[in-house]
Amino acid sequence: MKKLILVLLVIASVNNAIAQKVRYNLLFKPEQTKLTETQKNEIAELIENIADGELITIYPLTNDTIFQRLVFAKNAKIQALEIAKYAESIGFKTMGTPSNFPSSYKGLSVSVSLKYYKQQEEPTLAGSMLKNHYPDKPSQFFVIDPTKDTLITGNEGTKLFFGAGSLMSKEKVQIELKEFYTMSDYLKSDLPTISNGEMIQTGGVIYLNATQESNSKQQVKINPDKGVDVDFTIGKADPDMQVFIKDTRSPNSMNWVLPPQTKIIWEMTETTLDTKGNIISEKKFNSKAEWEAHLKAEENEKKQEIERQEARVKFQSKLNIVNLGFINCDKFFNEPMIQYEIAIDAKIKADYYLVYKDVRGVMCAQIENNKAVFGSVPSNKQAILIAVAIIDKQAYYFESPITANSKIFPKVELKPVDESYLNKQLALLK
Repeated sequence: MKKLILVLLVIASVNNAIAQKVRYNLLFKPEQTKLTETQKNEIAELIENIADGELITIYPLTNDTIFQRLVFAKNAKIQALEIAKYAESIGFKTMGTPSNFPSSYKGLSVSVSLKYYKQQEEPTLAGSMLKNHYPDKPSQFFVIDPTKDTLITGNEGTKLFFGAGSLMSKEKVQIELKEFYTMSDYLKSDLPTISNGEMIQTGGVIYLNATQESNSKQQVKINPDKGVDVDFTIGKADPDMQVFIKDTRSPNSMNWVLPPQTKIIWEMTETTLDTKGNIISEKKFNSKAEWEAHLKAEENEKKQEIERQEARVKFQSKLNIVNLGFINCDKFFNEPMIQYEIAIDAKIKADYYLVYKDVRGVMCAQIENNKAVFGSVPSNKQAILIAVAIIDKQAYYFESPITANSKIFPKVELKPVDESYLNKQLALLK
């Protein structure tokens, strides 16, 4: 007699409907609690004998040699748990925990209900972004008086000139600054240099924030009429560099765009007449006090503007910013660009990057149909293709030099590496 027997069990419900389940008997010795290799093979063979997603039930039974019948042993529940544990390890899904089941057999009635989906795809290991693995870059803090001209310098050389009145506050302000200048910084902080799918050449990225010193939750805005002058450590000497900001329309990905050119206009009426009494111009004020304050403000503004111009000559700033948050010093790359695609390692879900050193750019790929697709990259410049994933604290890494217009494509195969090795490779991306 075979140990594994197929039985069709028919049960009538209270409303006379008929339900069918496929049931198997798996025979144990009376005191046995662990599955033998033969029993494991018998459970595995069930995969070939059932339909996709079909519900099956397995009974753990033993032979009653005295009465020559099948019965449940005293440890039938332990046997059922062993069946469930092994079945899950080979792809079955248990439908609840081993449970009691109506049976004509003697002893504790217990069974294991299972389903197996033959069409399920091979599982893919999902890696986390480097940004989730590495801590945020530390912030630098400065306290300044917004009513006075102030120059601050970051640890990595960024210079910020806050002219008097460039911040919309009369109280002391705390400035928060983060600097990103290496390719390693960009990868660890998820700051690819992309503008609407096109790679841009970076001269550095900063994160800038301003809050009241007395209340760190109250943000202080930049006066758009004055702005804050900035020198990026790398991009300051390139006259083609422009200020890019994070696109607020892309909250889930980093897309750099040129900031909108907006101006706050203060409208009022002041009437100026010519010698014949004709109106030359008009400005409106609500009171004499406002008028006098306006005249005084104009005088002070002229004085401060002279001081600002003198300070700017000494500072020799190339760029001016009016936004808080991430700010990039970049320029568009004026050489032939093409789309680049390469087959990925389908076994591991990873992040794919192209890192260009001579033009200083980082592109991240979109994964489509088992390919890493890079939208618009230089056609004739050499880059480093990097694939990286971190799964349960284990790092996986691949890198290879590529040129977008080359006919040679490296085979991507991520290998497990020590975190120290990963850090060393990222540190080489200056």
